[in-house]
Amino acid sequence: MGGSSPTFLRRAGLLESWHITRNFLGLDSSVLVSARYICADKTALSKDHLFFALGKVVEKHPALSVMLQNEDSSPSFIKLEKIELPLVVQFSDDDLEAAIQRQLSTRFDTAAELPLWRVAVLPDNTVIFAYHHGIGDGLSGVAFHRSLLAGLQDVGAASPLIAVPDSLSLLPPIEAMTSLWPSVFKIISEVFSLFIPASWKRNYYAWNANPVSKTPQFTPHVKLLTFSGQEIAAFAKICRSHSATITSAFYVLAAATLSRFVPSHSPQYKTLGATVAISLRGVAGASEEAICDYVSGHGSYPPINPAFQWPAATRYATELQHQKTAARERLGMIYLISSNIGGFMKAMLGGKRGATFELSNAGRVPAVDDGGPWRIEQMVFAQSDLVIGAALKINVIGDPTGAVNVALTWGEEAIDKEIVDSFATQFQEGLRALLV
Repeated sequence: MGGSSPTFLRRAGLLESWHITRNFLGLDSSVLVSARYICADKTALSKDHLFFALGKVVEKHPALSVMLQNEDSSPSFIKLEKIELPLVVQFSDDDLEAAIQRQLSTRFDTAAELPLWRVAVLPDNTVIFAYHHGIGDGLSGVAFHRSLLAGLQDVGAASPLIAVPDSLSLLPPIEAMTSLWPSVFKIISEVFSLFIPASWKRNYYAWNANPVSKTPQFTPHVKLLTFSGQEIAAFAKICRSHSATITSAFYVLAAATLSRFVPSHSPQYKTLGATVAISLRGVAGASEEAICDYVSGHGSYPPINPAFQWPAATRYATELQHQKTAARERLGMIYLISSNIGGFMKAMLGGKRGATFELSNAGRVPAVDDGGPWRIEQMVFAQSDLVIGAALKINVIGDPTGAVNVALTWGEEAIDKEIVDSFATQFQEGLRALLV
């Protein structure tokens, strides 16, 4: 880097190493959050104004000024000396769905002296922030846009070059903020599962769409759904009346909808494999304004049932409440394979997929009334992990208008496009039917 020795910051933590290895093996690309920026006087977002605001964002978030070292063995974060914005900011004529698909299809060149993020700007002032999962979870994308919005409210001299300060300190990894150690019972049960017959395992009876290919092709697909603010307000009210949440109701609706596509000629299948993302920021004491990788997940096996049932949504809401702390154990299981994460992932190739769908809800991004001319709306959250991960990703975010946008992402080999197209239609119809 400019002839000088790179500045070592710290080794990657447990979850960061998991995401770094998955990306290094070509099994993942990025996470992204987009937002449409609107100025009170209808001003277009200029390159100079964007570069000025991005300088403020990078100054606030140390994770945006790092690159990786030793990805294949002992990954570490090292400090960049500078960030050349023209190399990471692109102005595109794509529509939103195509632009998101392009971003998810493009892996980071981690060998280059570039940050682990990039930005695409569309003609309608939509800004797509795509970033390596090793530096941030889904809420990190929201934090980026909050910072960018604040930066755009001011005006100043822009520079295409950001000089990274000598002093740079990353947040600690998640395991330094809260204990991830699984219980003895959890460890014993996981080890025991390695030796029991396949038919004794819960995943044996789950329909998880197509198996993982032995020689996977990284080909992401995207479909966007939108529910209006009025629809979501009415839906949230109904959820509360059943002691359910939007996340638990989406989970049951997704399971009910996917149940209709289980092959009828395969009586073995009794359940679906499901994962719901769980933020660990609360138990770790981390701010929602931070860019960091503090997330886990909760796995379950909803029964195959094409009918939506409110009692199931109520029970699952209670289950998720418990998982706010219990999900640490699931993440802590990485300790058992931490010396060979790559080998563990490679062993998944050619095997049965671990889950049918994964639901990740980034929550609602509140409106900010700071007197500035800029505001954001039409936010979208999407992610990859489409090779060995769940067959279908259901990524949810609520924007400041009250609307909720859903990005369905899937790999070409993971689940048939016809199923996803039908799922999208029936999921929308199913939610709207609950409002009647």
